[in-house]
Amino acid sequence: MLWSKQVVYMLAVCAFIHVICNRSIKYSGLLRKRQMLDEKSIEQIINERNIKLLIFDCDGTLMDTLALHYSAWNEAFSLLGYKFIEQDEFIRDYAGVSGNDMVSAVIIRFGYNLAVGAVLNLKKELFLAKYISLVSPIAKTFAIVNKYSSRLKMVVASGGAREAVNQMLELNDVRHFFMQVITLADVAQGKPAPDIFLKAAYDQGIDPEHCLVFEDHHAGFAAAVSAGICYVDINQLQELS
Repeated sequence: MLWSKQVVYMLAVCAFIHVICNRSIKYSGLLRKRQMLDEKSIEQIINERNIKLLIFDCDGTLMDTLALHYSAWNEAFSLLGYKFIEQDEFIRDYAGVSGNDMVSAVIIRFGYNLAVGAVLNLKKELFLAKYISLVSPIAKTFAIVNKYSSRLKMVVASGGAREAVNQMLELNDVRHFFMQVITLADVAQGKPAPDIFLKAAYDQGIDPEHCLVFEDHHAGFAAAVSAGICYVDINQLQELS
Protein backbone atom coordinates (compact mmCIF):
# COMPACT_ATOMS: atom_id res chain seq x y z
CA MET A 1 0.00 0.00 0.00
CA LEU A 2 1.34 3.45 -0.93
CA TRP A 3 1.40 5.92 1.94
CA SER A 4 1.29 9.57 0.82
CA LYS A 5 2.89 12.18 3.02
CA GLN A 6 -0.57 13.52 3.84
CA VAL A 7 -1.70 10.09 5.08
CA VAL A 8 1.45 9.64 7.14
CA TYR A 9 0.98 13.10 8.63
CA MET A 10 -2.61 12.37 9.60
CA LEU A 11 -1.59 9.05 11.14
CA ALA A 12 0.99 10.84 13.22
CA VAL A 13 -1.55 13.44 14.35
CA CYS A 14 -4.08 10.72 15.25
CA ALA A 15 -1.37 8.81 17.08
CA PHE A 16 -0.45 11.94 19.02
CA ILE A 17 -4.06 12.44 20.12
CA HIS A 18 -4.39 8.73 20.96
CA VAL A 19 -1.36 8.89 23.25
CA ILE A 20 -2.65 11.93 25.09
CA CYS A 21 -6.29 10.86 25.45
CA ASN A 22 -6.12 7.09 25.83
CA ARG A 23 -2.74 6.07 27.19
CA SER A 24 -2.07 8.85 29.69
CA ILE A 25 1.56 9.04 28.66
CA LYS A 26 2.73 12.26 30.27
CA TYR A 27 6.31 12.50 29.10
CA SER A 28 7.26 15.82 27.56
CA GLY A 29 9.16 14.27 24.67
CA LEU A 30 5.89 12.86 23.37
CA LEU A 31 3.70 15.85 24.09
CA ARG A 32 5.52 19.10 23.45
CA LYS A 33 7.34 19.85 20.24
CA ARG A 34 9.97 22.15 21.69
CA GLN A 35 10.62 20.60 25.08
CA MET A 36 13.84 18.62 25.21
CA LEU A 37 14.37 15.29 26.95
CA ASP A 38 17.35 14.90 29.23
CA GLU A 39 18.93 11.89 30.91
CA LYS A 40 16.66 12.18 33.93
CA SER A 41 13.56 12.18 31.71
CA ILE A 42 14.61 8.97 29.98
CA GLU A 43 15.30 7.31 33.34
CA GLN A 44 11.85 8.40 34.56
CA ILE A 45 10.13 6.87 31.55
CA ILE A 46 12.03 3.60 31.98
CA ASN A 47 11.34 3.33 35.71
CA GLU A 48 7.72 4.48 35.77
CA ARG A 49 6.66 2.31 32.83
CA ASN A 50 8.76 -0.67 33.91
CA ILE A 51 10.52 -0.72 30.54
CA LYS A 52 12.24 -4.02 29.74
CA LEU A 53 13.04 -3.62 26.04
CA LEU A 54 14.53 -0.69 24.12
CA ILE A 55 13.78 -0.72 20.39
CA PHE A 56 15.91 1.48 18.13
CA ASP A 57 15.29 2.61 14.60
CA CYS A 58 18.53 2.64 12.60
CA ASP A 59 18.66 5.35 9.91
CA GLY A 60 18.59 8.77 11.51
CA THR A 61 18.34 7.31 15.03
CA LEU A 62 21.31 5.02 15.61
CA MET A 63 23.21 5.96 12.48
CA ASP A 64 23.79 9.29 10.75
CA THR A 65 22.72 8.14 7.30
CA LEU A 66 19.98 10.38 5.91
CA ALA A 67 22.20 12.65 3.81
CA LEU A 68 24.08 9.60 2.51
CA HIS A 69 20.86 7.79 1.59
CA TYR A 70 19.71 10.91 -0.21
CA SER A 71 22.93 11.06 -2.21
CA ALA A 72 22.54 7.42 -3.24
CA TRP A 73 18.89 7.91 -4.26
CA ASN A 74 19.74 11.10 -6.14
CA GLU A 75 22.57 9.38 -7.99
CA ALA A 76 20.41 6.37 -8.85
CA PHE A 77 17.66 8.52 -10.37
CA SER A 78 20.25 10.62 -12.22
CA LEU A 79 21.98 7.59 -13.72
CA LEU A 80 18.59 6.38 -14.95
CA GLY A 81 17.97 9.76 -16.57
CA TYR A 82 15.49 11.26 -14.11
CA LYS A 83 15.45 14.00 -11.48
CA PHE A 84 14.96 13.14 -7.82
CA ILE A 85 13.25 15.28 -5.16
CA GLU A 86 15.13 17.87 -3.08
CA GLN A 87 16.99 16.72 0.03
CA ASP A 88 14.87 18.66 2.52
CA GLU A 89 11.69 17.07 1.15
CA PHE A 90 13.26 13.62 1.27
CA ILE A 91 14.27 13.99 4.91
CA ARG A 92 11.02 15.66 5.96
CA ASP A 93 8.54 13.41 4.17
CA TYR A 94 10.20 10.10 3.32
CA ALA A 95 13.00 9.37 5.79
CA GLY A 96 10.89 6.87 7.72
CA VAL A 97 9.07 5.38 4.74
CA SER A 98 10.17 2.24 2.88
CA GLY A 99 12.21 2.71 -0.28
CA ASN A 100 9.56 0.92 -2.30
CA ASP A 101 6.82 3.32 -1.17
CA MET A 102 9.00 6.38 -1.59
CA VAL A 103 10.11 5.46 -5.13
CA SER A 104 6.55 4.59 -6.10
CA ALA A 105 5.37 7.98 -4.85
CA VAL A 106 8.06 9.83 -6.81
CA ILE A 107 7.33 7.89 -10.01
CA ILE A 108 3.59 8.55 -9.74
CA ARG A 109 4.06 12.22 -8.82
CA PHE A 110 6.29 13.03 -11.81
CA GLY A 111 4.91 10.48 -14.26
CA TYR A 112 8.27 8.79 -14.74
CA ASN A 113 8.51 5.74 -16.98
CA LEU A 114 10.56 3.77 -14.48
CA ALA A 115 10.37 0.36 -12.85
CA VAL A 116 10.48 0.62 -9.06
CA GLY A 117 12.73 -2.44 -8.83
CA ALA A 118 15.32 -0.93 -11.16
CA VAL A 119 15.66 2.15 -8.97
CA LEU A 120 15.78 0.11 -5.75
CA ASN A 121 18.48 -2.24 -7.04
CA LEU A 122 20.67 0.55 -8.39
CA LYS A 123 20.36 2.60 -5.20
CA LYS A 124 21.26 -0.44 -3.09
CA GLU A 125 24.37 -1.10 -5.20
CA LEU A 126 25.46 2.54 -4.97
CA PHE A 127 24.89 2.80 -1.22
CA LEU A 128 26.81 -0.38 -0.44
CA ALA A 129 29.64 0.47 -2.82
CA LYS A 130 30.14 4.19 -2.18
CA TYR A 131 28.34 5.45 0.90
CA ILE A 132 28.07 2.85 3.64
CA SER A 133 31.70 3.26 4.71
CA LEU A 134 30.93 6.93 5.48
CA VAL A 135 28.18 6.11 7.99
CA SER A 136 28.82 7.06 11.62
CA PRO A 137 26.91 6.46 14.89
CA ILE A 138 24.77 9.22 16.42
CA ALA A 139 26.47 9.98 19.73
CA LYS A 140 23.45 10.98 21.82
CA THR A 141 21.61 7.77 20.91
CA PHE A 142 24.60 5.62 21.73
CA ALA A 143 24.88 7.35 25.08
CA ILE A 144 21.52 5.69 25.81
CA VAL A 145 22.71 2.37 24.35
CA ASN A 146 25.85 2.38 26.48
CA LYS A 147 24.05 3.38 29.65
CA TYR A 148 21.40 0.64 29.48
CA SER A 149 23.20 -2.14 27.61
CA SER A 150 23.83 -4.19 30.77
CA ARG A 151 20.39 -3.51 32.25
CA LEU A 152 17.83 -3.84 29.46
CA LYS A 153 17.29 -5.87 26.31
CA MET A 154 17.87 -3.89 23.12
CA VAL A 155 16.96 -4.57 19.50
CA VAL A 156 17.10 -2.73 16.18
CA ALA A 157 13.87 -2.38 14.19
CA SER A 158 14.62 -0.71 10.88
CA GLY A 159 12.65 -0.13 7.71
CA GLY A 160 15.90 -0.39 5.78
CA ALA A 161 17.38 -3.25 3.79
CA ARG A 162 18.78 -6.10 5.91
CA GLU A 163 22.20 -6.18 4.26
CA ALA A 164 22.76 -2.44 4.63
CA VAL A 165 21.56 -2.28 8.25
CA ASN A 166 23.73 -5.20 9.34
CA GLN A 167 26.76 -3.83 7.52
CA MET A 168 26.38 -0.42 9.15
CA LEU A 169 26.23 -1.96 12.59
CA GLU A 170 29.18 -4.28 11.93
CA LEU A 171 31.36 -1.59 10.33
CA ASN A 172 30.84 0.65 13.35
CA ASP A 173 31.42 -2.23 15.80
CA VAL A 174 28.07 -1.85 17.56
CA ARG A 175 26.19 -4.98 16.46
CA HIS A 176 26.99 -6.72 19.75
CA PHE A 177 24.77 -4.33 21.71
CA PHE A 178 21.60 -5.68 20.12
CA MET A 179 19.95 -9.04 20.68
CA GLN A 180 18.15 -8.90 17.34
CA VAL A 181 18.09 -6.86 14.12
CA ILE A 182 14.69 -6.71 12.43
CA THR A 183 14.32 -5.13 9.00
CA LEU A 184 11.63 -4.53 6.42
CA ALA A 185 12.16 -8.01 4.96
CA ASP A 186 10.94 -9.57 8.23
CA VAL A 187 7.45 -8.04 8.26
CA ALA A 188 4.42 -7.71 6.01
CA GLN A 189 4.25 -3.92 6.17
CA GLY A 190 6.77 -1.23 6.95
CA LYS A 191 6.29 1.88 9.05
CA PRO A 192 3.84 3.57 9.74
CA ALA A 193 2.25 0.11 10.18
CA PRO A 194 3.07 -1.30 13.65
CA ASP A 195 4.35 -4.68 12.40
CA ILE A 196 8.06 -4.17 12.94
CA PHE A 197 7.74 -2.95 16.53
CA LEU A 198 5.23 -5.64 17.45
CA LYS A 199 7.59 -8.29 16.06
CA ALA A 200 10.42 -6.88 18.16
CA ALA A 201 8.30 -7.05 21.32
CA TYR A 202 6.89 -10.52 20.70
CA ASP A 203 10.19 -12.02 19.57
CA GLN A 204 11.75 -10.89 22.84
CA GLY A 205 8.75 -11.99 24.90
CA ILE A 206 8.02 -8.49 26.19
CA ASP A 207 4.56 -6.91 26.36
CA PRO A 208 4.43 -3.79 24.14
CA GLU A 209 3.54 -1.60 27.12
CA HIS A 210 6.93 -2.43 28.63
CA CYS A 211 8.86 -1.43 25.51
CA LEU A 212 10.32 1.94 24.57
CA VAL A 213 10.98 2.95 20.96
CA PHE A 214 13.62 5.48 19.89
CA GLU A 215 12.72 7.09 16.56
CA ASP A 216 13.42 10.18 14.48
CA HIS A 217 10.52 10.39 12.02
CA HIS A 218 6.73 10.73 12.10
CA ALA A 219 6.21 7.41 10.28
CA GLY A 220 8.05 5.69 13.12
CA PHE A 221 6.13 7.61 15.77
CA ALA A 222 2.83 6.51 14.21
CA ALA A 223 4.05 2.91 14.04
CA ALA A 224 5.03 2.93 17.72
CA VAL A 225 1.71 4.32 18.90
CA SER A 226 -0.23 1.92 16.67
CA ALA A 227 1.70 -0.87 18.38
CA GLY A 228 0.80 0.49 21.83
CA ILE A 229 4.42 1.38 22.56
CA CYS A 230 5.78 4.53 24.19
CA TYR A 231 8.34 6.35 22.03
CA VAL A 232 11.09 8.93 22.30
CA ASP A 233 11.70 11.38 19.46
CA ILE A 234 15.48 11.61 19.34
CA ASN A 235 15.20 15.06 17.76
CA GLN A 236 14.11 16.17 21.24
CA LEU A 237 16.89 14.27 22.99
CA GLN A 238 19.63 16.33 24.57
CA GLU A 239 23.24 15.26 24.35
CA LEU A 240 23.64 12.91 27.31
CA SER A 241 26.69 12.58 29.52
